[in-house]
Amino acid sequence: MNKIAIFVVSAMLVLGLTACGAENTGGSNGNKQGNSVEQSQGSGNAETNKIPTVEELIEKSTVASAELQSFSMDMKMKQNIIITQGEETQEQKVDMTIKSDFIKDPLKMVQEIVMEMQEGNQLMTQYVTEEGIFTQVDGTWYKQPDAALAEMIASLEDSVKPEKQLENFKTIAQDTKITEEGSDYVMTAELSGDSVKELAKSLMGQSGGNSEEVAAMIDAMNINSIKVLSAMNKETFLPTRSDVVMQAEMEQEGMKFTLDMDITSTLGKYNEVGEINVPQEALDAPSM
Repeated sequence: MNKIAIFVVSAMLVLGLTACGAENTGGSNGNKQGNSVEQSQGSGNAETNKIPTVEELIEKSTVASAELQSFSMDMKMKQNIIITQGEETQEQKVDMTIKSDFIKDPLKMVQEIVMEMQEGNQLMTQYVTEEGIFTQVDGTWYKQPDAALAEMIASLEDSVKPEKQLENFKTIAQDTKITEEGSDYVMTAELSGDSVKELAKSLMGQSGGNSEEVAAMIDAMNINSIKVLSAMNKETFLPTRSDVVMQAEMEQEGMKFTLDMDITSTLGKYNEVGEINVPQEALDAPSM
């Protein structure tokens, strides 16, 4: 794959993962059939059902998260990028599973990542603590440079605040529907076009990204559709799951890129995560 193709694929990844941030990751089946009560954000609270608005859900989630010390998140991502140039077509398929545990204070994270690619599978484990960043790839441990720790901690600050991800629904409140599904309130939205691009660039800024080239690449994309979902427990007001399904395409220097991405996440084990301790073999690993 040439340099421009690699860059465009990277930009598509940024856009897809940014879309996940809009509701903490992943989303297709927002409007399930069954005994659900639906409210459009234009209608306000119905006296009979009393379904909260987007702003009320964010406020309640922020209050609930103030007492949050730890949680877990499981994410599954299916991604397919097709690159077409003339008569040639190249397909890049990646299935990824990430299991994460977070502790807020002091901030600690451990992740187990499985990537399934056409070239083969890759297993990775990563610890982030005040001791450093330690990564195991296919059985071998490495320590990231100490200079990378502060940047990594900063990028994780919002990750350990699930309610922060919900705030992105404020920008798409008019397109958001809220339903009751069992023990959850569920926010869903289906978007396309420029509103998604602006949301993507806003989220890039929140995460510390400031690449003008990537922002320009996002502007050049055609977002065919994006469906997002975020659910929270009706009693605790803590997030339980989030989904995103996205289709996008663009043309660059004679090449056409098509992206299909489906990401689902579940959150739980609130205040139930035990100690996160870096293994001794990781502490003894050489620096990269």
